[in-house]
Amino acid sequence: MTGRPGTAVADSFALYRIVSGHGPGAAVAREAAPGGSLRLLSPVVAVAVAAGMRDCWDEACDERHGFLGHELVTLCRLSGLETGLDDPGSAVEAGRLYAASTALRIDGPEVLAACHAAGLAARKGCALLTAARAAYCYRSAREAGLRLPLRAL
Repeated sequence: MTGRPGTAVADSFALYRIVSGHGPGAAVAREAAPGGSLRLLSPVVAVAVAAGMRDCWDEACDERHGFLGHELVTLCRLSGLETGLDDPGSAVEAGRLYAASTALRIDGPEVLAACHAAGLAARKGCALLTAARAAYCYRSAREAGLRLPLRAL
């Protein structure tokens, strides 16, 4: 599931799915993270965006989902989620990726969070967990030459 054994960056889509246990891959990650066999990293902005999401981003899903709230805080605490606090240079690079995305008319909070997640995954050299439907968020990262092993949950 990860590029480096036991470590992966989760974007806001993946966090939502992991917390809700939505889908088999997300359920596996939900069990592995608190036990320590999966080290989860996620930018703070991705955690914030996941907290505001009300949808699992699965086109085939007809379940009614809601805000994560307490469940998200619990997963972050139990798994020891690392936010990979960025230095100003990393934040500027994420901003440049976001600017490139907006030039393509791809924007929104989930895209900004994806730009931060892409940078973190590239710096750490590990897989980036996401949702298949969210691939559009990574177009500017791919065009910028970031090699991201995306793993859909």
